[in-house]
Amino acid sequence: MTEGSQSRILVVDDVRESALITRALLARGNFDRIDIASGGLEALRMCGITPDGEADSTAEHPYQLVVLDIMMPDIDGLEVCARMRLAKGTRDLPILMLTATNDTETLNQAFMAGADDFLTKPIDEMRLLARIRNLLRMRREQERRALREEDLRVQNAALRQGQLTLSLIDPTTNLLKDRVLELVISDCRARGRPAALSLVRIIDYGAYVAAHGQDKGEALLAQVADMLQAIPAPLAVYLTAYGPGSFMLIHPGAPSASELEDWNARAAEAVEMAAINHGNSIQAEHVTLWTRTVWAEPSGLAAAADTIIDRTKQELLERQ
Repeated sequence: MTEGSQSRILVVDDVRESALITRALLARGNFDRIDIASGGLEALRMCGITPDGEADSTAEHPYQLVVLDIMMPDIDGLEVCARMRLAKGTRDLPILMLTATNDTETLNQAFMAGADDFLTKPIDEMRLLARIRNLLRMRREQERRALREEDLRVQNAALRQGQLTLSLIDPTTNLLKDRVLELVISDCRARGRPAALSLVRIIDYGAYVAAHGQDKGEALLAQVADMLQAIPAPLAVYLTAYGPGSFMLIHPGAPSASELEDWNARAAEAVEMAAINHGNSIQAEHVTLWTRTVWAEPSGLAAAADTIIDRTKQELLERQ
């Protein structure tokens, strides 16, 4: 999956031809999940913000970035940007503003309203793609930093309480702990969001540990975890350590399991290509992965997670 296939972008422009040109330029950069809003009010609605001037602090939005024209007939891009910055769901959403002028006052107003960057029209393709990729990378780094800061906060609280197990990060794999998966499932149920789940298991991991020892087993887990983290995944996906030799992914809001199924195939291929000697498996000479994916409605997520684990155990037993 490319960066573009993972990122959904909203283009806001009241001139249809201009919006279509922007979408075409983005498509040439492999950004193919593009929606168009024909005005400021429509853009706010599509981002889950009420049209009466009040920012809905609980609203969610499906976008990773907004390309926003300043000049529009209903409400201009400056006001749209300012309203987005007031809403919890879009407070940190990257916003690239488009303007037909280099007027210093207008650009200052854009940044004061909360814009992250701007481009002048006519749009240069290379600059547009470079700015968008940079904003997406910055946003992902902000999310990772926020997670690390949350982990530090939890660890500090745990130290004060003498409960180091409250950490959100698994020390062996440096991945999120399975407790995070439970929290995400609970959040999906509360918000009425479906999700895709994927279980990834090292085949005959227990046999590997029996042959090589616990330390080598943990080293294998860390090595596979590094390989999994290097595989591009949709931005919203959480990758967690899930017990000895296993990993679990959850993709909140996914319309189907197809993206995780594609990721599973790439993960299995990456581990196979690494040709890590197993030494104690009746299945294969090298370390291999077993993957299973499921999609479920909010109310069925917990049961789906249990089902995929139980079925995997049964299927692996039947292979022996």
